[in-house]
Amino acid sequence: MTDRTQEPMIKLQPGGTAPILSYNVPEPTTYSGRNFIDMQFPASYYVSSANQVASIQASPALSGPVISRSAERLLADAGIQIPSEHLEQMSAEGKKVHVYRNVAGGLKYAYHAAKLGEEPAFAAVSARVIEDNETPPFDPMRPRDNEDPDPIPDPEPTSIGIHISSPAANASMTGPHTGAKLDVTGSVQIYSGGGTITKVQVQVGAGKGYLNAALSGGTWALYNHLVTTPGPIAITARATHSDGTTADHTITVHISLLAEPDTTLPVLKITAPVAGSVFSAKGKPTTSITVEGTASDNKGVQKVELALDAGAYTQADPVSGWSSWKKTLAVSPGLHAIHARCTDMSGNVSSASISVHIDATPPQVTITSPVNSAHVSGSYNQGALIEVNGTAMDAHGIEKVELSVDHRPIFVEATALSPDWKEWTGSVVITEPGLHFITARCTDVAKNVVETTIAVQVQIIPEITSRLKRLILVESYRLSSFTGNYGAGMTFKTFSLLPGEKTKISIKTYKQNEETAKSASCILDSVSDEIADTFETMLGNEQSDKRNYDESFEYKVAAEAGASWGWGQASVEASVSGGTNASREEFAKNISNATQKHVATASSRRNMEVKSDYEVKSTESEEVSTVREIENINMSRTLNFVFRQMNQEYISILHLVDVRIGYFTIDIVNGVEEPKYKEVTLPQLDSLLKEAIVPERIKDVRNSILHQLANIFDYQDRHHCFVEEEAFQDADGTLVPFSSYLRIKKNYYSEYKLDPDAESGIKVPGIIMAANRHVLRTDGIIVEAVLGQGEALDDYSKKLQEETIREKDLRNDLLYEEIRMKRQANEILKSKDEQAAHVYSLLQPVPKAEEEEEDSNN
Repeated sequence: MTDRTQEPMIKLQPGGTAPILSYNVPEPTTYSGRNFIDMQFPASYYVSSANQVASIQASPALSGPVISRSAERLLADAGIQIPSEHLEQMSAEGKKVHVYRNVAGGLKYAYHAAKLGEEPAFAAVSARVIEDNETPPFDPMRPRDNEDPDPIPDPEPTSIGIHISSPAANASMTGPHTGAKLDVTGSVQIYSGGGTITKVQVQVGAGKGYLNAALSGGTWALYNHLVTTPGPIAITARATHSDGTTADHTITVHISLLAEPDTTLPVLKITAPVAGSVFSAKGKPTTSITVEGTASDNKGVQKVELALDAGAYTQADPVSGWSSWKKTLAVSPGLHAIHARCTDMSGNVSSASISVHIDATPPQVTITSPVNSAHVSGSYNQGALIEVNGTAMDAHGIEKVELSVDHRPIFVEATALSPDWKEWTGSVVITEPGLHFITARCTDVAKNVVETTIAVQVQIIPEITSRLKRLILVESYRLSSFTGNYGAGMTFKTFSLLPGEKTKISIKTYKQNEETAKSASCILDSVSDEIADTFETMLGNEQSDKRNYDESFEYKVAAEAGASWGWGQASVEASVSGGTNASREEFAKNISNATQKHVATASSRRNMEVKSDYEVKSTESEEVSTVREIENINMSRTLNFVFRQMNQEYISILHLVDVRIGYFTIDIVNGVEEPKYKEVTLPQLDSLLKEAIVPERIKDVRNSILHQLANIFDYQDRHHCFVEEEAFQDADGTLVPFSSYLRIKKNYYSEYKLDPDAESGIKVPGIIMAANRHVLRTDGIIVEAVLGQGEALDDYSKKLQEETIREKDLRNDLLYEEIRMKRQANEILKSKDEQAAHVYSLLQPVPKAEEEEEDSNN
């Protein structure tokens, strides 16, 4: 199954109008096969044949109820008891009690989809709140008594006034940046009505509250009021009479505040290198160090400068303004101080300093064990595990020590036994016998590197183990091929036609008859049994373990099981997945090599043939050819024809889609070997392990198998977990506690991008283990006609041709003039201009024969 989300599109060629229809919809070809990985568990892990027979004979039915202790405890705590007759029935049928919680949270149990318990009674409890607050009785209002029939006469109306004498209206006032202080004074008067002025309030600024002013007789004052907002300010004075009458007076003044002085220091940081960094001199008198940092200020940064030790300051280079800056300094070996200072627009200066050390002395490293030319040994399966110990020293510190074998570029980091690496240890594995070299590479904190090497003699001791019992990872793969780019390939035929020459050509392709078509068939664009057999023969040639590979063809649980594509072995442990990943990598390499050879063979047989010396032959063969007649219509130039065969690019993707577990055993009955093979899916793994593995090792083997499937690395060394544990669900979709099963992850897809920058690519199910691009010849041909550069005429023939062309040009000019005169005559007839007609007759007299014929007609 694939998913390439590219829609068909129609594009126009650059500078042209011909549409190109691009079908970006892949039609992949897919082949399926299986890879077998023999997990080499020790023979002591497997159940002996005698034990297998005894266990089968002793357990026709399970004894006792199949219910776990945790399930019993849950039911007991909930007060639920399973009837004994039901337990006996389950025991006889070998069924298991499943305890789970329903949607309401109550415990239930079931076996064989039969619900034996009743739903626990759940009572919904609610609380009723009784309101005992009472509303006090409402007494209607009594009607008011009638007014006095003799009211008192209205008093004299009150009239008051208020005036702001200082500051003057529209006055301008200046204060420091903290605010301007105002003294507001004025007077107040009572014009009529008697009474007294009880208070005077002042509001400074719109929306501000009123402040009480000091009132003395007919004057009032508000002193030292601070105004912090510049601009026009409204000042309102309000007088209040004893009877509540008020009077207002408002003026506007303009406030100016001085600018606040800048006393904030700029912020300066050196971000690189880190203080105390050590650099390598690399044998040179000076080392270039790029100093980087940041600078900021509330008013703006004027400049950043650097100085080395007590030297003069030089300006740094701004990167993006002065928010980041850098400067490269030449520093000699030794301890140095790097000083930076930043000046802002107000002249405030900040500084920062770091120290660096330029190290000109490489570290020292030695290997103390094994000694040089030591003899070591190891097993055939594990190899020789060599523990390497040594010492390392440096004045400024060791960063790491690494080990490699036989000068390979792959290094393994050692472990420090002391904080200063004065003592260290590491290990290497050598699987091949003979003389080998162990190299220790030491890197100090300044990146100075030094190496030391010793030689060891390795002896590999053969390990003889019985392989009569095997647990095998059976991995199902698909090799899917998708079309990629399509374009012109090699030139396979050229010929020329002289001026005026023509010929017939015949074109034959490799698909003209059945025999040549079969020989050129390829798995990338065809699906047939013959191609599959050819491809799998090439796969067999890539195998290193021929015996086990041939045997794997017998490992089939069904006739439709995929063909055997590979065989590998892996010495696995519960915490290591490198064995199976190495086997998969070898398998993917074999598939890629076989595919490349198969494609190259098929492509080489896709020959195209173009014959220009055409001959008609009568034959009984089924072969047909395409016949064309071509001609060079040019009179003086050669026409050259170039035939190129079209190529199609294919992307082949090898992806892992499923994993099963196989168990192979050979029983010897009366001296005769009886091979048996059983294959199960992951949900059946536990039952298979109970059959094949001794009880005390089942957990280890199960963990090891799951670890292999949970740590698979694809063709780009990306990690994948291909196995998951899924919980059972009841009929209502509720998860069943204490129940789960293993399975390969559902709907697990990987994506191969044709372009690393593309948003999407080719999606395939499973994990991609190899992806390759191949180019195949096709039966398409593109023909280009190129006009020759040389002339094929001598001077005389060339002049004749030029005169012939000139004659035709003159004839065309004459015809053009005749047409023009006839159009002019039509215009004269339409206008009925006699004078113009007379002039036209003089310019274009009627021929005598036409004149006589006209007279005779009259």
